Amino acid sequence: MDAVKMAMLGLSVVLGSCTCSAQRSEVPFGQIERDAQLDARQIASARFDAEIPSLRESTAEPTEVAHLRPSPAANSRTLSSKYLLLNGSHLAMALFDVGMTQHCIAMNRCREGNPLMPSSLGGQLGVDFALVGYGSFVSYRLKKRGNRLWWLSPTVGAAAHGVGVASSFH
Repeated sequence: MDAVKMAMLGLSVVLGSCTCSAQRSEVPFGQIERDAQLDARQIASARFDAEIPSLRESTAEPTEVAHLRPSPAANSRTLSSKYLLLNGSHLAMALFDVGMTQHCIAMNRCREGNPLMPSSLGGQLGVDFALVGYGSFVSYRLKKRGNRLWWLSPTVGAAAHGVGVASSFH
């Protein structure tokens, strides 16, 4: 059995390292983007014609088709300085919380208060990175959609880790 496994492993390595000509060709991203914008305009135009055909001939700005235009929030920058500051402070507080908790545990003055959190450094960093990453993802999606509560996730996370840091100072 070992010879068969080794042969399969060697075959997969050899085949995996081979490249085909399609992998070396350049992708025309500019053309793809122009085609996608053209398709989006055609779809919007078809919807406009189907929903409100009488407004097509008018010279006035149609107010009934405002849903076809992107909202002002969609035009704003998603990765703004506020977004980076809030999510960066959430990450910084998470790292500070782990560091203070590990220091406190090493001095035998305290123990991890969260029963779901591992007490090892690697375990705490893994859980905190996952939570901060998920919170940043939720915050990004909310901000991209124009939701005004995008700041809630990183703020609550930073505050929760702030409580963890403060409890290490007792």
